[in-house]
Amino acid sequence: MTSRLQNWLFSVVLFASSVAANGQAAPATRTFRGSIGSSHIEMRLNFTGRTVAGVYAYDHIGEEIKLTGQVNEQGGLELTEFGTNKKPTGKFLCKRPIDDPVAADCTWSKPDGTRESFVTLEEQFVDFTKAMQIVPRLITDRKLGVTVSCPQIFTKAPASVAVRNFNSRILSLTQKAIADFSPVDGRGVFDTNYTVMVGRNDLVSVEMSEYYDGGGAHPNNRFWSLTYDLAADKEIKFEDLFRPNSDYNTAVAKYVVADIDRRDQAVEADNARRENRQPTKREEPIIPMDSLTEISGFALTPRGVYVYFDFPHVIAFFDKNFVPYDTIKEHLKPGGPVSRIQ
Repeated sequence: MTSRLQNWLFSVVLFASSVAANGQAAPATRTFRGSIGSSHIEMRLNFTGRTVAGVYAYDHIGEEIKLTGQVNEQGGLELTEFGTNKKPTGKFLCKRPIDDPVAADCTWSKPDGTRESFVTLEEQFVDFTKAMQIVPRLITDRKLGVTVSCPQIFTKAPASVAVRNFNSRILSLTQKAIADFSPVDGRGVFDTNYTVMVGRNDLVSVEMSEYYDGGGAHPNNRFWSLTYDLAADKEIKFEDLFRPNSDYNTAVAKYVVADIDRRDQAVEADNARRENRQPTKREEPIIPMDSLTEISGFALTPRGVYVYFDFPHVIAFFDKNFVPYDTIKEHLKPGGPVSRIQ
């Protein structure tokens, strides 16, 4: 972890209060993690009406790059980046809002449109004090084809036992995932990035997004996560969120099955629009209740919980599912982990 990136993460100033593109009140600063092509990035943006300003940095460099731009009439994002000489060095274009339920469809390119690369952006919800921050620990192995950003809590003061245990636990899980990667010809692609879904001095929930291609029939994606109680120094399990003997699994499953069908309809409507045809109506649900597999992981956010599945490749698009707390509130444990962040 370079000191330049640590300094950048601690030196980003808070911007003025703002309004999101849809007119709803928004935080002064929205923070994102993602990638430009295969390079991991972190971005902080301030939305003032349709005007946008901010900075971003590559994990492997750590130096901030200034951004200015706007939210266009379609809700998409148009940003120009500037180098140290104050001349444009690149541009971001998101054809749809960043939180679009189908896809934001974002790209980066040179100012003239060349060297276009696909961009991903996932919003983070970080509320640490100034003396505490999550920064990426870079793990690379060019020979094997490994590129990983592993989250580590960095503190200006000596780290507590709980912080050290979180860092050790997430690093151990990451190293195990890398060790399990066995490409057929000795070299493949193993890429893992993180998103801080909740970052507080007493609780951290991180999502790990993993892509790997070991030379098999097709590449694979999976999500895994870690939610850690820093106040109690222990890992939080999914069942810890709910009342004892509550039928929360059924409530979560019902919502997920219905929501997958809603998202499938949105994807089909989008495809039909692109292909200038009428959407095809599906007669049966994508995944019936009795065929829903067990949850493979979860991550907390201020508004709801993400639950992850390991679905077959043909429906892996639906591995990640968001469940609002309002839909399961009767099952949530009073005084439990969720009560801290709502």
